[in-house]
Amino acid sequence: MRGRGMQEAAAPKRNTCRALPLHLRTWKLPTEDVIKEEPWCKYLPPTQLTRQRVIAESLHIARPLVHLASMFKFGQQSWKPWLLSCGLDVSSILMMGNTKDLNVNEEAEMKRRTVYLLYYLLRSPFYDRYSKSRIIFLLSAMANKIPGVGLIARPLMEYLPYWQQVYFYNWGY
Repeated sequence: MRGRGMQEAAAPKRNTCRALPLHLRTWKLPTEDVIKEEPWCKYLPPTQLTRQRVIAESLHIARPLVHLASMFKFGQQSWKPWLLSCGLDVSSILMMGNTKDLNVNEEAEMKRRTVYLLYYLLRSPFYDRYSKSRIIFLLSAMANKIPGVGLIARPLMEYLPYWQQVYFYNWGY
């Protein structure tokens, strides 16, 4: 019984032993028979993108490179990398337009990108100059006014600077 609990709880993994040798692979999308063999893989054919949506996806892909290049040029404490990166993310989301015609996975990705815009509040230099003091004030006010919240809020206030440095230093999601 020991050791089996983790194996049973783990998600099924694709077995690489069944993979074809490199010279026999086609590198094409999986066929229906492969999809039926792996029921945990919810494959949906990709939506045909318009020219505007291709540009939007290109902006999303280019954002980390633009951010790093602008950090190199303007410095880490400059607002320019933050503004450029945020502008590219917002532009990418707006250029995608209405997501109702996207498949379920693509629509979920667009929702994820939209929610991740909130992370800009926790990225430097915005965090250092605006968010940090407001978040600490809000957490300390809640810890002092609401019984029991201090058990969570005080450790959160202590760890927040470390989390900000570790998780938001790298701007990749």
